[in-house]
Amino acid sequence: MKQMKLKKNKKKSSKKKWYIFLLCTAMVLTFCYEAMMHLEFNISNEEFIRRLLQDGNHHNNSVQTSNNVLTEVLQFFSGINFQDATSILQKNYQGLTDLSVDSDQQISLEDASKLSEYIENPYPDKVTTDPLVYIYNTHQLEQYSKSNIESYNVTPNVMMASYILKEKLNDLGISSLVEEQNVTELLQMNNWNYASSYKVTKMLMEDAKEKNPTLKYFVDLHRDSVTKGISTAEINGKNYAKIMFIVGLENPDYEKNLAITNDINERLKKKYPGISRGIYKKEGKGVNGVYNQDVSPNAILIECGGYENTIEEVLNTIEAIAQVLADYIGDNNG
Repeated sequence: MKQMKLKKNKKKSSKKKWYIFLLCTAMVLTFCYEAMMHLEFNISNEEFIRRLLQDGNHHNNSVQTSNNVLTEVLQFFSGINFQDATSILQKNYQGLTDLSVDSDQQISLEDASKLSEYIENPYPDKVTTDPLVYIYNTHQLEQYSKSNIESYNVTPNVMMASYILKEKLNDLGISSLVEEQNVTELLQMNNWNYASSYKVTKMLMEDAKEKNPTLKYFVDLHRDSVTKGISTAEINGKNYAKIMFIVGLENPDYEKNLAITNDINERLKKKYPGISRGIYKKEGKGVNGVYNQDVSPNAILIECGGYENTIEEVLNTIEAIAQVLADYIGDNNG
Protein backbone atom coordinates (compact mmCIF):
# COMPACT_ATOMS: atom_id res chain seq x y z
CA MET A 1 0.00 0.00 0.00
CA LYS A 2 2.75 2.36 0.92
CA GLN A 3 4.50 1.64 -2.38
CA MET A 4 1.28 2.40 -4.29
CA LYS A 5 0.86 5.69 -2.41
CA LEU A 6 4.50 6.57 -3.09
CA LYS A 7 3.97 5.92 -6.79
CA LYS A 8 0.83 8.06 -6.81
CA ASN A 9 2.67 10.85 -4.99
CA LYS A 10 5.51 10.62 -7.47
CA LYS A 11 3.05 10.88 -10.38
CA LYS A 12 1.38 13.90 -8.77
CA SER A 13 4.79 15.48 -8.15
CA SER A 14 5.82 14.79 -11.73
CA LYS A 15 2.62 16.35 -13.10
CA LYS A 16 3.06 19.35 -10.81
CA LYS A 17 6.60 19.90 -12.07
CA TRP A 18 5.35 19.58 -15.66
CA TYR A 19 2.63 22.18 -15.06
CA ILE A 20 5.17 24.50 -13.45
CA PHE A 21 7.47 24.03 -16.44
CA LEU A 22 4.65 24.83 -18.88
CA LEU A 23 3.65 27.88 -16.84
CA CYS A 24 7.24 29.17 -16.74
CA THR A 25 7.62 28.57 -20.47
CA ALA A 26 4.40 30.48 -21.17
CA MET A 27 5.60 33.34 -18.98
CA VAL A 28 8.95 33.49 -20.80
CA LEU A 29 7.23 33.46 -24.19
CA THR A 30 4.85 36.19 -23.07
CA PHE A 31 7.74 38.27 -21.78
CA CYS A 32 9.65 37.83 -25.04
CA TYR A 33 6.61 38.77 -27.10
CA GLU A 34 5.92 41.87 -25.01
CA ALA A 35 9.57 42.86 -25.15
CA MET A 36 9.63 42.44 -28.90
CA MET A 37 6.52 44.58 -29.27
CA HIS A 38 7.58 47.39 -26.93
CA LEU A 39 11.34 47.56 -26.65
CA GLU A 40 13.21 49.81 -29.04
CA PHE A 41 16.42 48.57 -30.65
CA ASN A 42 17.92 51.97 -31.21
CA ILE A 43 20.09 52.49 -34.23
CA SER A 44 20.67 55.77 -35.96
CA ASN A 45 19.01 56.71 -39.22
CA GLU A 46 22.48 56.93 -40.73
CA GLU A 47 23.32 53.37 -39.67
CA PHE A 48 20.00 52.17 -41.05
CA ILE A 49 20.82 53.72 -44.46
CA ARG A 50 24.17 51.92 -44.49
CA ARG A 51 22.44 48.63 -43.78
CA LEU A 52 19.86 49.18 -46.51
CA LEU A 53 22.75 49.67 -48.90
CA GLN A 54 24.73 46.66 -47.73
CA ASP A 55 23.88 44.75 -50.91
CA GLY A 56 26.31 47.06 -52.71
CA ASN A 57 29.94 47.81 -51.94
CA HIS A 58 29.07 49.59 -48.68
CA HIS A 59 28.59 46.53 -46.49
CA ASN A 60 31.98 46.84 -44.82
CA ASN A 61 30.76 50.04 -43.20
CA SER A 62 27.59 48.52 -41.77
CA VAL A 63 28.65 45.50 -39.74
CA GLN A 64 27.21 45.42 -36.25
CA THR A 65 28.94 43.10 -33.78
CA SER A 66 27.13 43.98 -30.55
CA ASN A 67 24.75 41.36 -29.21
CA ASN A 68 23.17 40.26 -25.96
CA VAL A 69 21.03 37.50 -24.49
CA LEU A 70 17.78 39.43 -24.95
CA THR A 71 18.30 39.99 -28.68
CA GLU A 72 19.27 36.32 -29.07
CA VAL A 73 16.04 35.19 -27.34
CA LEU A 74 13.90 37.65 -29.29
CA GLN A 75 15.53 36.61 -32.53
CA PHE A 76 14.79 32.94 -31.74
CA PHE A 77 11.08 33.52 -31.10
CA SER A 78 10.46 36.26 -33.69
CA GLY A 79 12.55 35.01 -36.59
CA ILE A 80 14.00 38.52 -36.97
CA ASN A 81 17.73 39.07 -37.17
CA PHE A 82 18.12 42.18 -35.03
CA GLN A 83 21.68 42.57 -36.31
CA ASP A 84 20.27 43.14 -39.82
CA ALA A 85 17.90 46.10 -40.12
CA THR A 86 16.60 44.90 -43.49
CA SER A 87 15.30 41.59 -42.09
CA ILE A 88 12.42 43.31 -40.29
CA LEU A 89 11.20 44.67 -43.63
CA GLN A 90 10.28 41.11 -44.58
CA LYS A 91 7.93 40.78 -41.59
CA ASN A 92 4.35 41.96 -41.50
CA TYR A 93 4.26 43.99 -38.31
CA GLN A 94 1.87 46.89 -38.51
CA GLY A 95 3.50 50.20 -37.69
CA LEU A 96 2.20 53.66 -37.02
CA THR A 97 1.72 56.16 -39.81
CA ASP A 98 2.10 59.89 -39.34
CA LEU A 99 -0.51 62.30 -40.59
CA SER A 100 -0.01 63.67 -44.06
CA VAL A 101 1.32 67.14 -44.63
CA ASP A 102 1.04 68.84 -48.00
CA SER A 103 4.32 70.37 -49.14
CA ASP A 104 2.70 73.71 -49.93
CA GLN A 105 0.67 73.78 -46.72
CA GLN A 106 1.37 76.58 -44.30
CA ILE A 107 2.64 74.91 -41.13
CA SER A 108 4.89 76.13 -38.35
CA LEU A 109 8.56 75.21 -38.11
CA GLU A 110 7.83 73.62 -34.75
CA ASP A 111 5.21 71.36 -36.27
CA ALA A 112 7.52 70.51 -39.16
CA SER A 113 10.29 69.54 -36.77
CA LYS A 114 7.98 67.19 -34.88
CA LEU A 115 7.23 65.23 -38.03
CA SER A 116 10.68 63.82 -38.53
CA GLU A 117 14.41 64.16 -37.91
CA TYR A 118 17.23 65.75 -39.82
CA ILE A 119 19.49 62.97 -41.11
CA GLU A 120 23.23 63.42 -41.39
CA ASN A 121 25.47 62.05 -44.13
CA PRO A 122 25.84 58.28 -43.52
CA TYR A 123 29.22 58.34 -45.30
CA PRO A 124 30.89 61.52 -44.00
CA ASP A 125 34.39 60.37 -44.91
CA LYS A 126 33.63 59.69 -48.57
CA VAL A 127 34.88 62.42 -50.91
CA THR A 128 32.75 63.23 -53.97
CA THR A 129 34.83 64.44 -56.90
CA ASP A 130 33.45 66.25 -59.95
CA PRO A 131 29.79 65.71 -59.02
CA LEU A 132 27.31 65.74 -61.87
CA VAL A 133 24.06 65.43 -59.87
CA TYR A 134 22.99 67.56 -56.91
CA ILE A 135 20.24 66.03 -54.77
CA TYR A 136 18.42 68.07 -52.17
CA ASN A 137 15.17 68.26 -50.20
CA THR A 138 13.34 71.55 -49.90
CA HIS A 139 11.17 69.85 -47.27
CA GLN A 140 13.73 67.65 -45.54
CA LEU A 141 11.37 66.43 -42.83
CA GLU A 142 8.66 64.87 -45.01
CA GLN A 143 8.29 61.44 -43.46
CA TYR A 144 7.36 57.99 -44.73
CA SER A 145 5.56 55.24 -42.82
CA LYS A 146 7.36 53.62 -39.89
CA SER A 147 5.63 50.33 -40.63
CA ASN A 148 7.95 47.38 -39.81
CA ILE A 149 10.79 49.52 -38.50
CA GLU A 150 9.43 51.23 -35.37
CA SER A 151 11.29 48.62 -33.29
CA TYR A 152 14.51 50.16 -34.58
CA ASN A 153 13.45 53.71 -33.62
CA VAL A 154 14.18 54.70 -37.22
CA THR A 155 12.52 57.74 -38.82
CA PRO A 156 12.41 57.27 -42.61
CA ASN A 157 12.07 60.48 -44.56
CA VAL A 158 12.99 62.09 -47.87
CA MET A 159 16.54 62.80 -46.71
CA MET A 160 17.02 59.07 -46.24
CA ALA A 161 15.74 58.56 -49.79
CA SER A 162 18.17 61.21 -51.07
CA TYR A 163 21.22 59.56 -49.52
CA ILE A 164 20.12 56.22 -50.97
CA LEU A 165 19.68 57.82 -54.41
CA LYS A 166 23.16 59.33 -54.19
CA GLU A 167 24.76 55.96 -53.44
CA LYS A 168 22.77 54.20 -56.15
CA LEU A 169 23.84 56.81 -58.72
CA ASN A 170 27.45 56.64 -57.57
CA ASP A 171 27.34 52.85 -57.99
CA LEU A 172 26.17 53.42 -61.58
CA GLY A 173 29.12 55.72 -62.26
CA ILE A 174 27.20 59.02 -61.86
CA SER A 175 29.05 61.17 -59.31
CA SER A 176 26.43 62.72 -57.02
CA LEU A 177 26.14 64.66 -53.80
CA VAL A 178 23.37 65.43 -51.30
CA GLU A 179 22.81 68.84 -49.73
CA GLU A 180 23.74 68.44 -46.06
CA GLN A 181 22.71 71.83 -44.69
CA ASN A 182 19.78 71.72 -42.26
CA VAL A 183 17.00 73.73 -43.93
CA THR A 184 14.93 74.03 -40.74
CA GLU A 185 17.87 75.52 -38.83
CA LEU A 186 18.53 78.02 -41.63
CA LEU A 187 14.88 79.07 -41.60
CA GLN A 188 15.01 79.60 -37.84
CA MET A 189 18.27 81.57 -38.04
CA ASN A 190 16.68 83.96 -40.55
CA ASN A 191 13.29 84.15 -38.79
CA TRP A 192 11.64 82.77 -41.94
CA ASN A 193 8.53 80.61 -41.99
CA TYR A 194 8.15 77.13 -43.47
CA ALA A 195 6.85 78.55 -46.75
CA SER A 196 10.30 80.16 -47.26
CA SER A 197 11.96 76.74 -47.61
CA TYR A 198 12.39 77.23 -51.36
CA LYS A 199 14.18 80.51 -50.68
CA VAL A 200 16.71 78.64 -48.51
CA THR A 201 17.25 75.78 -50.94
CA LYS A 202 17.70 78.19 -53.86
CA MET A 203 20.57 79.82 -52.01
CA LEU A 204 22.03 76.39 -51.27
CA MET A 205 21.70 75.34 -54.92
CA GLU A 206 23.47 78.44 -56.16
CA ASP A 207 26.21 77.96 -53.57
CA ALA A 208 26.64 74.33 -54.65
CA LYS A 209 26.87 75.40 -58.31
CA GLU A 210 29.58 77.91 -57.49
CA LYS A 211 31.61 75.39 -55.47
CA ASN A 212 31.06 72.51 -57.91
CA PRO A 213 31.15 73.77 -61.51
CA THR A 214 30.72 70.21 -62.81
CA LEU A 215 27.13 70.05 -61.50
CA LYS A 216 24.62 69.76 -64.31
CA TYR A 217 21.51 68.07 -62.90
CA PHE A 218 19.48 69.14 -59.86
CA VAL A 219 16.96 66.85 -58.18
CA ASP A 220 14.59 68.10 -55.47
CA LEU A 221 13.16 64.99 -53.84
CA HIS A 222 9.81 65.27 -52.04
CA ARG A 223 7.10 63.01 -50.60
CA ASP A 224 3.45 63.50 -51.55
CA SER A 225 0.51 63.66 -49.14
CA VAL A 226 -1.77 61.18 -50.95
CA THR A 227 -2.91 57.85 -49.50
CA LYS A 228 -1.26 54.52 -50.22
CA GLY A 229 -3.84 53.39 -52.75
CA ILE A 230 -2.83 56.32 -54.94
CA SER A 231 0.89 56.30 -54.15
CA THR A 232 1.70 52.60 -54.63
CA ALA A 233 2.18 50.37 -57.68
CA GLU A 234 2.90 46.65 -57.96
CA ILE A 235 5.33 45.87 -60.78
CA ASN A 236 6.53 42.33 -61.41
CA GLY A 237 5.57 41.26 -57.90
CA LYS A 238 7.30 44.18 -56.13
CA ASN A 239 5.67 47.20 -54.53
CA TYR A 240 6.92 50.61 -55.60
CA ALA A 241 6.21 54.08 -54.27
CA LYS A 242 4.72 55.92 -57.23
CA ILE A 243 6.41 58.99 -58.68
CA MET A 244 4.90 62.30 -59.69
CA PHE A 245 6.85 65.15 -61.28
CA ILE A 246 6.17 68.83 -60.58
CA VAL A 247 6.92 71.56 -63.10
CA GLY A 248 6.42 75.20 -62.14
CA LEU A 249 4.83 77.17 -64.96
CA GLU A 250 5.80 80.51 -63.38
CA ASN A 251 9.43 79.87 -64.27
CA PRO A 252 10.04 81.94 -67.45
CA ASP A 253 12.00 79.06 -69.04
CA TYR A 254 9.78 76.24 -67.78
CA GLU A 255 9.68 74.64 -71.27
CA LYS A 256 13.29 73.48 -70.81
CA ASN A 257 12.54 71.94 -67.41
CA LEU A 258 9.41 70.37 -68.88
CA ALA A 259 11.44 68.82 -71.69
CA ILE A 260 13.85 66.95 -69.39
CA THR A 261 10.97 65.97 -67.11
CA ASN A 262 8.99 64.58 -70.05
CA ASP A 263 11.96 62.55 -71.25
CA ILE A 264 12.69 61.02 -67.82
CA ASN A 265 8.99 60.36 -67.22
CA GLU A 266 8.63 58.50 -70.55
CA ARG A 267 11.71 56.39 -69.79
CA LEU A 268 10.31 55.49 -66.37
CA LYS A 269 6.92 54.55 -67.81
CA LYS A 270 8.55 52.34 -70.41
CA LYS A 271 10.90 50.58 -68.00
CA TYR A 272 8.52 50.46 -65.01
CA PRO A 273 4.90 50.56 -66.27
CA GLY A 274 2.59 52.02 -63.64
CA ILE A 275 5.28 53.69 -61.51
CA SER A 276 4.55 57.22 -62.73
CA ARG A 277 1.56 59.35 -61.79
CA GLY A 278 2.57 61.77 -64.51
CA ILE A 279 3.62 65.41 -64.56
CA TYR A 280 1.75 68.02 -62.54
CA LYS A 281 2.13 71.56 -63.88
CA LYS A 282 1.56 74.10 -61.12
CA GLU A 283 0.94 77.83 -61.15
CA GLY A 284 -1.32 80.39 -59.56
CA LYS A 285 -2.34 81.43 -56.09
CA GLY A 286 -1.27 79.28 -53.14
CA VAL A 287 1.59 77.45 -54.86
CA ASN A 288 5.25 78.28 -55.37
CA GLY A 289 5.02 78.15 -59.16
CA VAL A 290 8.79 78.12 -59.77
CA TYR A 291 10.25 75.47 -57.40
CA ASN A 292 13.82 76.69 -58.00
CA GLN A 293 13.67 75.39 -61.57
CA ASP A 294 14.86 78.78 -62.77
CA VAL A 295 18.31 77.90 -61.40
CA SER A 296 18.90 75.33 -64.14
CA PRO A 297 17.08 73.90 -67.18
CA ASN A 298 18.02 70.49 -65.75
CA ALA A 299 16.29 71.04 -62.42
CA ILE A 300 13.53 68.53 -61.69
CA LEU A 301 11.19 68.02 -58.75
CA ILE A 302 10.15 64.46 -57.92
CA GLU A 303 7.39 63.47 -55.49
CA CYS A 304 8.40 59.95 -54.43
CA GLY A 305 5.56 58.05 -52.77
CA GLY A 306 3.21 59.20 -50.02
CA TYR A 307 3.13 59.29 -46.25
CA GLU A 308 1.87 55.70 -46.04
CA ASN A 309 4.62 54.19 -48.18
CA THR A 310 7.25 52.07 -46.44
CA ILE A 311 10.96 52.61 -46.83
CA GLU A 312 11.16 49.29 -48.69
CA GLU A 313 8.74 50.59 -51.33
CA VAL A 314 10.68 53.85 -51.52
CA LEU A 315 13.96 51.93 -51.84
CA ASN A 316 12.56 49.99 -54.82
CA THR A 317 11.53 53.26 -56.47
CA ILE A 318 14.84 54.99 -55.76
CA GLU A 319 16.63 52.13 -57.54
CA ALA A 320 14.33 52.67 -60.52
CA ILE A 321 14.93 56.45 -60.51
CA ALA A 322 18.69 55.95 -60.30
CA GLN A 323 18.72 53.56 -63.24
CA VAL A 324 16.61 55.83 -65.44
CA LEU A 325 18.56 58.96 -64.48
CA ALA A 326 21.82 57.17 -65.24
CA ASP A 327 20.49 56.10 -68.64
CA TYR A 328 19.27 59.63 -69.42
CA ILE A 329 22.56 61.23 -68.36
CA GLY A 330 24.53 58.66 -70.36
CA ASP A 331 22.51 59.51 -73.47
CA ASN A 332 22.68 63.29 -73.00
CA ASN A 333 26.07 63.93 -71.45
CA GLY A 334 28.37 62.50 -74.08
